[in-house]
Amino acid sequence: MIERVRAWFDAFVAGHRMGDPLDDARIGLKRGHCLLVMDEARAQAMELGLSPRLTDLAAIAGLVHDTGRFPQYQRYRTFRDADSANHALLGTAALARHGGLDGLTDRDRRLVRGSIAVHNRRTIPKALVSGGDQEALTLVRIVRDADKLDIARVMLEHFKTPNDKDDVVFLGLPDLPDRFNPSLIQDIEAGRIGDYHAMGSVNDFALLLLSWINDMAFARTRRLFFERGHVGGLFAVLPDLPPLAAFRARYYERYAATPR
Repeated sequence: MIERVRAWFDAFVAGHRMGDPLDDARIGLKRGHCLLVMDEARAQAMELGLSPRLTDLAAIAGLVHDTGRFPQYQRYRTFRDADSANHALLGTAALARHGGLDGLTDRDRRLVRGSIAVHNRRTIPKALVSGGDQEALTLVRIVRDADKLDIARVMLEHFKTPNDKDDVVFLGLPDLPDRFNPSLIQDIEAGRIGDYHAMGSVNDFALLLLSWINDMAFARTRRLFFERGHVGGLFAVLPDLPPLAAFRARYYERYAATPR
């Protein structure tokens, strides 16, 4: 089944290439991200000891979680939902319209679509957490964690590029070397994910990514966030200012000791 969905996905992505090198590089960036989220989701499912069926569904959900990014970019030339459309809902609609999940049972299609629909929400809806559908909740948590791990990798690669920062990748945020929003630090220290609307600079994007540790469901994700150098890399791109240095020390003291 994964092979069939993968073939559909590749054809869907190819149908959204635009012929311009920069546009197609951005489409390719999202395609590569989806493939790696698929791998991360499968690895997390295997570590949890899930059944072969749920492991396959986790991999499928990881692969197609950002299906909506391709029509979003083709139509609006942005990955910023606030300036275009909710890419999660675009993705669920595209999968239904174009038969991306054909061959799965009705139940399994609903599970995959459900995990996509909420993967970009700031928090998991309370109704899902308390609703008693453990398969649905587990898949949602796997996709959200896998997505966070790979987005951190993608963004660090772009933070480190010597050229001007890609406006689309950085959601149009200006690169203001010494500017950051303290409210994002307050969110992190209160145990929350940062508020996307509070971002006013590239530095704020780094802080937002650091805040994601508060929404990581699995010890594996938190461990790899440190082990792969994501945390260190994100702090390294922030300016060398006393409030940020003090925050870094508090962050490591709090989170580096989290059970792994």
